[in-house]
Amino acid sequence: MPPQAICNMYKKYQRMTDSAVDDDFEVVDFKRGLTDVQKQKIVPVDSVSSDLINEARKVFEKGHTGTNKLPQVKTEPKACTVFEHQDFPGLRLLPNLLPPECQVMFIDRLLHRDLSNPLHKTNIHHDYEIPYPPLPEGHDYPPSFFTLSQSSKDQVFSPLNPLSNHKPLNTVQFLQKKLRWLTLGSQYDWTTRSYPTVSPTPFPSDISDLVTALFQNSFKPESGVVLLYSPKDYMPVHRDVSEECQRGLASFTLGCDGLFIIARDKNPGEEENEEREQEMVVIRVRSGDVVQMDGETRWSWHAMPKVMANTCPEWLEDWPACEGGKKEFEKWRGFMKGKRVNISCRQVWG
Repeated sequence: MPPQAICNMYKKYQRMTDSAVDDDFEVVDFKRGLTDVQKQKIVPVDSVSSDLINEARKVFEKGHTGTNKLPQVKTEPKACTVFEHQDFPGLRLLPNLLPPECQVMFIDRLLHRDLSNPLHKTNIHHDYEIPYPPLPEGHDYPPSFFTLSQSSKDQVFSPLNPLSNHKPLNTVQFLQKKLRWLTLGSQYDWTTRSYPTVSPTPFPSDISDLVTALFQNSFKPESGVVLLYSPKDYMPVHRDVSEECQRGLASFTLGCDGLFIIARDKNPGEEENEEREQEMVVIRVRSGDVVQMDGETRWSWHAMPKVMANTCPEWLEDWPACEGGKKEFEKWRGFMKGKRVNISCRQVWG
């Protein structure tokens, strides 16, 4: 059972208004700047050079699927300072690691290409028959769901069980309301909370190349969980303990800001005591930020109690519509304005 302290903290921030979060200096917010107390706990331990980020970006561009026009690169990326929390060994924070054009490409790959691949399961697979866009002759990838008509009677997400309480969905209802998660690579089974010993689904090679380049091969991405949040959505307190590998994971934020809470026991050996004392920290993660959980922190209790409305960067708000982009995407203009996309990449097998 999770400790009561983090559950209480989770409820506190879930109920808090956005303006109250803005004024709460207990929240770690790199954009606002760290307080003097936070600076004693959260210290620079490394950096990711501008050259390394630029090389990773170039590697990622090579995997471009042609779904949309590549964003124009106007400046060299800035180096990223890596911070580590002294109370959480292995908790590393990389604010603004991904440059804007990398963020756009990342969302393109996830929501245009990977979502349209039937091997990558979603939260509605067990309940609906999904009308995947057919693969055109001579193409490597099927078209994006965002190219489909928003309310066509020919593209209906039909309940697998006609006697169930599930109602048919159109494309808008699927993408805007029902789609909550997508699994990449080794397919995590949310029912059994385990991974299959053999997976026919390869992890996307270009995303793997980006991650391994940025993290210098410190782990091999074999599975990824993509979570889609709207304001008022949340992720309850949990731990990621299904992987049979001691290596860390990296969690990327795209779109709206979120609050990330993590906790660990102050006194080891009290795991059965729900009232045990906790070290806790609340971090505001913004688009382009990365949280790395490694070492002792890899198995910590954590949660996402809140997604902040109207915080998506302006240059990302209109996605999937963009200058010079496909006309079909215009009807979806503003999709990302109210979304937070999180992808956690992890190694499953040691």
